[in-house]
Amino acid sequence: MSTIVSTKYGLVRGHEKDGISRFHAIPYARPPVGEMRFIPPAEPDRWEGIFDATERGPVPPQETSDLDRPMGPVTLPFSEDCLTVAVYTPSTEGKYPVAVWFHGGANCYCGGDLPWYDGASLAKASGTVIVNIGFRLGVLGFLCVKDVIEEPVSILDQIFALRWVQQNISAFGGDPSRVTVFGQSAGGNAIAHILSREDTEGLFSQIVLESASLGRGNHLQADAFEVGTAVLKNLGIDESRGDVLQELQKRTPGELLAAASGIPAELKGKHQGMFFKPVCDAWHTPSQTAVRAAEMAAKRKIRILMGFTREETWAFCEDRDPDTIAALARGQHLRYEIPGTIFSRAAADAGCEVWKYRFDWSAPESIYGACHCLELPFVFGNLDSWDAPFLKGADRAEMEELTAFMQKCWGAFFGGGSPDGEAWPMYDSASRKIRFIDNAENACGTEPAYE
Repeated sequence: MSTIVSTKYGLVRGHEKDGISRFHAIPYARPPVGEMRFIPPAEPDRWEGIFDATERGPVPPQETSDLDRPMGPVTLPFSEDCLTVAVYTPSTEGKYPVAVWFHGGANCYCGGDLPWYDGASLAKASGTVIVNIGFRLGVLGFLCVKDVIEEPVSILDQIFALRWVQQNISAFGGDPSRVTVFGQSAGGNAIAHILSREDTEGLFSQIVLESASLGRGNHLQADAFEVGTAVLKNLGIDESRGDVLQELQKRTPGELLAAASGIPAELKGKHQGMFFKPVCDAWHTPSQTAVRAAEMAAKRKIRILMGFTREETWAFCEDRDPDTIAALARGQHLRYEIPGTIFSRAAADAGCEVWKYRFDWSAPESIYGACHCLELPFVFGNLDSWDAPFLKGADRAEMEELTAFMQKCWGAFFGGGSPDGEAWPMYDSASRKIRFIDNAENACGTEPAYE
């Protein structure tokens, strides 16, 4: 059955199924193609008639990811025309809390409208309007060139999409005064960065950080320009010319991706393989990033739900000898747990309401343990969309039970409450109580000491 809503830019047609109205590929900005490539997002033109939002949109151009091994491959087509939102709502007549999804993928992979992240199940279980946003990735979203592209346009896309939510979500039954931004991995890191900016006041009041990679920190402006220079060199573009932007706009996405992939190994190593990141000189180290985000969270009275998986880094390597496991654990402490703990303790000590978890469940035949991204099938409830090795051997009934628990907790938080009432106490730096999610006891305990 069709559902039609009126947005700032025109009428939009979605479809209703199982009590949830779904809308896909709604433009929140002009397509970043041609002369708009590498340009900050701009408002889309109004359209005549009714925009058909019944089919999924493409994801940004990208190469294959290391996480294809535990998760499976990205399945949607690629296109630069990716500045769109998908919306899932229990009713266009309501005034529901809103949750906006920032996907992960090292700032280079995945996409907002993937079946993995379909918001219908979560919207239905939680009574929340779920919004999935698409934004530019990799070289197309994070390339910086001195005097040409001064900051990553992907971050500007994300902020622009949040402003679209403020202006339009009431048409879908959402309450713009009750917006949670939830994201995983690089998506969580982006949320911390956006929270830390002065120009994002009022765009959201709650955040969920799932395995946020705060240990990546931010680029110094000079680092971003160094990466940009290496990309231009691979493209054969003279940086001293006055038409650098025009030359970049002439190249195919494939040429740009290849030029980024081909930057020197030592430059990749300098940035732990993540050479496209947000940029900020004032707060760029992991600890500075965490402290700044906590300060801004306290200033804005942001409510926080956050956590990690027990074996985050097992997703990135299949070796399991003792030395490798020790190295993976150390990397996990540095990239996720230590900066995440700095953030959570600082935010809680400054008066923020904070809840923390560790996701401990794992599939019995998986070599990946409780790895990075493993909680996502259960948060979104899209078990049939995940033909993933990290779920190998899992019992369907057990997975459905875990889905119900995760969606109940996330939904309660979206609605402004505790994730699980008194069973999940708030975090503070003295008691350090967190929830261990294992689908058995799901008990509270003391946060491990990360060193």
